[in-house]
Amino acid sequence: MSEGDVEIVRQAFANRALQETAKTYWHPEIEYVEDPRFPGAASYAGREAVVRCWLDYLEAMGDDKTTTVTVEDVFDAGERQVALVRFQGRATGSGIPFDHLWGYVVQVMDGQLAYIRAYHEPAEALEAAGISE
Repeated sequence: MSEGDVEIVRQAFANRALQETAKTYWHPEIEYVEDPRFPGAASYAGREAVVRCWLDYLEAMGDDKTTTVTVEDVFDAGERQVALVRFQGRATGSGIPFDHLWGYVVQVMDGQLAYIRAYHEPAEALEAAGISE
């Protein structure tokens, strides 16, 4: 089942249409936890709360014309997966360029993402899932 979960995680992060992603790939009771280094870091419970959070990200990062999202790898850690996802672009308000590889520990339940924990440092996500580089 983990191999299928890896593909679900890959597709969920690769899909750029947020509402479609949420409906298709996010469990209704999804929990999303931001990295504590993120300004105002919080956790969000439920699909609608997570969508609102990610809409805020998109507002700051920009749209498909100014931002690219690349799933660089997805690792299988058994019950959880680790996605390494690169975000590149120019911030909407300032035009400042950004390029960062994030790590996400993800748990799939009933074919949908039920838990996502963001890590500013991908190595920390791998470590949290018990994977050594």
